[in-house]
Amino acid sequence: MLAQPKRFSYQLIQPIGTRKKTAQAIAKVIADLEAANGKYDLVLFGNESADACGYQVGVRAALKLARPIVNGAKGLEIDNGVAVIRRESDAGVEIYKLKMPACVGIKEGINLPRYPTMKGRLASKKVAVDRSEATGETGGLKLITLRRPPERASNTVILGNGPEAAPAVVDLLEELGVFK
Repeated sequence: MLAQPKRFSYQLIQPIGTRKKTAQAIAKVIADLEAANGKYDLVLFGNESADACGYQVGVRAALKLARPIVNGAKGLEIDNGVAVIRRESDAGVEIYKLKMPACVGIKEGINLPRYPTMKGRLASKKVAVDRSEATGETGGLKLITLRRPPERASNTVILGNGPEAAPAVVDLLEELGVFK
């Protein structure tokens, strides 16, 4: 069962350029809001951007906020200060439990959109949506130097063809210590 949140904060943050700058700006806005209002238990991000399929903004913002994050969530429940996140993988379903405050990257399809009722549409017009602007700070990781490892030359030795090569293969495996 999903617990009723104590407060909501609606925030629209427009991307400002690179993923790194956008993540830094989002983290700064969230940190400023938390400084004024107290920590948020759960910060929800989209899983990826539709244009570049980049999965970095939520992860980078969570790292900047020093919070755990799970991306690709297809299910979310809150239970006594713990976010229980379900996500699908090739092996089946993975379940994560994150102590809050935490961040979650929500995958498309976690909720089914529905046509709002007239009462809901009228109520939504009364909700204040705050807009915040922030600029991304420069910094983070940068390439200082790139060293290529030295090339290693190897020679290929043909041990034989067909069944006649079997004794040579056995000798080579004994030489390498694979079996005695």
